[in-house]
Amino acid sequence: MFDAQYSENVSHPLRVVPLSQLARAGGLGLGAERSYMAPVLFWIAHGQGRLSVGGALRGYTGHNAIFLPANLSHGIEISPRCQGTAVFFAEKSMLPFPPTELHLRMQGVQVQSEMNQLIEELRLESLSDSPDRDLMLFHRAALMLLWLNRQSGKPHVPSVQVSDMLRAIAQPKR
Repeated sequence: MFDAQYSENVSHPLRVVPLSQLARAGGLGLGAERSYMAPVLFWIAHGQGRLSVGGALRGYTGHNAIFLPANLSHGIEISPRCQGTAVFFAEKSMLPFPPTELHLRMQGVQVQSEMNQLIEELRLESLSDSPDRDLMLFHRAALMLLWLNRQSGKPHVPSVQVSDMLRAIAQPKR
């Protein structure tokens, strides 16, 4: 996968991987602390388990979103009954990543459906062979990260350049 034990000079594209595939690959668990060169998002749709981040142990259940920044040491139990998705982001991208780890317990059918839809659209786009695939992946990933930030109650504050760009887009030309 994108383990920090491998060459740090390798740049990886965005990947959307079912949790069942990670569980089958093995090497995951609380005793197998690891960190990834790139940020990762675990979306737990169903099931439960435990997560260790920086030595702190906590549980997760269905409808939990767990965002881990790059190079953050962690261990995660993914049981065979656990269903969900892991999104491995490109390590050198300009996406609006949350500044710290997030563990969100998504409550309410509307919020859970939105998260499922964001993940599914990202997965489908990653399988596309469209000429604008990379641009679409970037924008879908950015939208998902901004949405997660908003759900956390800590919305992303754009830089001055982005704000100026957005104002220019919103103002009609005369």
